[in-house]
Amino acid sequence: MQNHADSKAAERTAKVTTFIDRRRETVVARGVFDNLFSAYLGHAKKLSILPGEWARPMMRDFLAAATLYLAVHPPDEFAAWTLNTGEPPQNFFCAGDNSGFRVTGRVYTRNVKSGDSNRLFHESQRPRFEPVRSTLDVGQAGVLDAFEMFFSRSVQTPSRLFDVEGLGHVLIQGLPNVDRQWLEALDTAAAERYAAGKLEPIEERRYRFACGCNPAKILDVVRAMYKSRADELFAGEDKVEVSCPRCGKRYWLTRDDFDSAPGSVGAA
Repeated sequence: MQNHADSKAAERTAKVTTFIDRRRETVVARGVFDNLFSAYLGHAKKLSILPGEWARPMMRDFLAAATLYLAVHPPDEFAAWTLNTGEPPQNFFCAGDNSGFRVTGRVYTRNVKSGDSNRLFHESQRPRFEPVRSTLDVGQAGVLDAFEMFFSRSVQTPSRLFDVEGLGHVLIQGLPNVDRQWLEALDTAAAERYAAGKLEPIEERRYRFACGCNPAKILDVVRAMYKSRADELFAGEDKVEVSCPRCGKRYWLTRDDFDSAPGSVGAA
């Protein structure tokens, strides 16, 4: 029987199930991301960085697409994306770590520069491998279309992404011998029938909204950024408030911490 703590933890996670269809030569991943998105909204509201109403569906899709990517990739991979949009200029950021099944993200609305079209930036890392980076011009594409372009151009795997009512977000990814014409012709209704059909399950993962930042990590990041420019950072003060670039959580950093070993770094 599930205890109360397990039940509360499940309320903050998204279960993603991955299937294989050997006949169609596809891998299918699907999950309902309401809990993950609700956890994000609560986190952003607490930090007073909640985006405007129009941006929230985009962030919901962003978290879902990033998590589906992670679900079909190796268990030691870290990946991060930024979608830069205009009118108004905003950066949607999401990062995920398969080693801890964590996903985090935020929306930047201040001091954001944008071009004539949307751009998607990606970086992924695995131990003992060189980092992988890519930048894509995705025109005026929305989040799911932008990720389809990313899978096709950067990952070089034909893929489709859908938001299916009652089923959740669905990733249908082609294996080498997939019928590309069939894959490209799928609409939401056809994707729903297919993803809800008889497929062979191969894995289940549960992802939670969490960053993994802590005072020591934040201190390392700030030291790396400012190095010998401590006077510029502190501007005569004995402490400064800094925020995690991934999730926005705020910390107080003292000059003593910066100059020596961490001692009084704490959440703001």
